[in-house]
Amino acid sequence: MSISCIAIDDDPHSLENLIAYMEKLPELELVQTFTEPLQALAEISMANPVDIIFIDVEMPALSGIELAGLLRQKAKHLIFTTAHPRYALDAFRVEADAYLLKPYSILNFTKTINNLFPTGKTDHQTLSIFNDHYFYIPLHNENDELVRVNFEDLIAVEDHKHNINFITTELSISSAKINFAKMINMLRSHPGFIQISTDTIISKKHIKSVLGNQILLASGVLYTIEDSHKLLFTEFATNNSLKDS
Repeated sequence: MSISCIAIDDDPHSLENLIAYMEKLPELELVQTFTEPLQALAEISMANPVDIIFIDVEMPALSGIELAGLLRQKAKHLIFTTAHPRYALDAFRVEADAYLLKPYSILNFTKTINNLFPTGKTDHQTLSIFNDHYFYIPLHNENDELVRVNFEDLIAVEDHKHNINFITTELSISSAKINFAKMINMLRSHPGFIQISTDTIISKKHIKSVLGNQILLASGVLYTIEDSHKLLFTEFATNNSLKDS
């Protein structure tokens, strides 16, 4: 099954390069291209949704960030293509699935597509985000810095009303929930993590000990298992306990 795509870039040369890369992946079907963001907004708004929209960031009249916010529901996946890494934080805010920094290679392009659609399948792969083994968290400081977090170092995630707290072996970081809503849903079904309360998901590999309803994790992090999640955790603990022969 083909993967339908739309490409939006006001630079004809960049658009030609993107099209050339897409032609090397036969499963990609280029539905339409645009060099004018306002025209793209008008036509895509009235069209059927597609699998991927590629959007450049710096464009006249309407930036790619603004356009993405208006068209997000028209694509399963949104991929930014830009020469400026400073827009990565804005990409988080509009729930972009990938960020290709120009000039990107065919290898980077192919890896991005394969992460979203392994073996070319158009079914959404809920765990594809874990293929890179890391992610970035915006710090929201004056420099809009990004901190890299490796999944193997992630101890726990606390899902609060508006914020998400990431507890790692090195530090604890808080970020806006809207940036990581998809990731939270992925973690809930990932085999390496388990939910122990309404707002807490922990890494199984970082469990140090269990005493009653208390779980001690790496770096001395301590949580209580809620009654609503006790059955699930008990099943996990039983399946991973040494049994008498």
